[in-house]
Amino acid sequence: MHVSLAPVLARARKRAGLHASLHARDWPDIASLLAAFALFSLCTLSSTALAEPECNDDVINGDKSLCPEALAFESARGIGLGTGMRAAAVSTSALAYSPGAIAVGNLYHVEGNIDYLGAHDTVALGAGVVDSSTSKLGAGLAIRGFLSGDGGYTGLDGRLGLGLALSDAFALGVAGRYLTVSEERIDSSGDPIDSEIAEGLTLDASLRVVPTEGLQLDVGALNFVDLGEAEVPVTISTALAFAVGDLLSVGGDLLIDLSTFDDAAFIVGGGLEFLAGSSVPIRGGYRGDLAREIHSITAGVGYTDQQVGFDLGLRQDVAGSKETRVMASMRYYVH
Repeated sequence: MHVSLAPVLARARKRAGLHASLHARDWPDIASLLAAFALFSLCTLSSTALAEPECNDDVINGDKSLCPEALAFESARGIGLGTGMRAAAVSTSALAYSPGAIAVGNLYHVEGNIDYLGAHDTVALGAGVVDSSTSKLGAGLAIRGFLSGDGGYTGLDGRLGLGLALSDAFALGVAGRYLTVSEERIDSSGDPIDSEIAEGLTLDASLRVVPTEGLQLDVGALNFVDLGEAEVPVTISTALAFAVGDLLSVGGDLLIDLSTFDDAAFIVGGGLEFLAGSSVPIRGGYRGDLAREIHSITAGVGYTDQQVGFDLGLRQDVAGSKETRVMASMRYYVH
């Protein structure tokens, strides 16, 4: 496998999800289908008739902070990197953020994770597997279940992704996501009821581009089958990441929410990742939800060797909200 870094770092990046290179594939029929579907998905966003925004001005009286945030699939690594540093995501992070990058590397990883969502007093338990070594078509599957006490989320959220590298510089992918999630609320009579948050099938598509050594670009269309819920917004994502030398990666992301409000809403952020001692990635980042005026700092740490990897990520709101999110994961490397 061609990599741009020293051998020990290349192994660590492959294991821990820092960065890897694309493989050329010679499978034109499937490539054409995936390319057509992904490009159609990206272009459709500009012409699709979206549902009436859940948080239109008549509902929120102009106060966008009243609208719930997206219930996004994330990884422990990505939590520590602000908005995920999506252009450098591989392995289970690719399944969460950019299905095209599932084709990156030659790996077979199995993961278990636990995610604490402080804003909802909810814990999510999840598992996933990503395989880009068995077949020319990389694939990933993940599922998480929500557990909570009074007032939190309950339900399931599953994801199946496929990715294919068209050349050393281009990879395309699509992912289907099915979720059925509800939240306990109090009705007008004071009794608790289960209120549906989101239910249905939606799709993502993404393109990963490596124009030159060390530089990676990523563009995606997320949740482009509109479920009409603020928790599952139709979103365009763009990202850039760059590996500086052998030990450092930096990147930034821009997310454009097209469906939640009457006008487009922006989330910006990015992160930095440093590999210490050939086995300990240290991460930091920033995330800014400009519409809701929520600003967060993030941090993370991990460990990787030839058999297993661990990641811990923290997101702490520092303005506009004071919520905390913590996610931990453990991966086993089959390959």
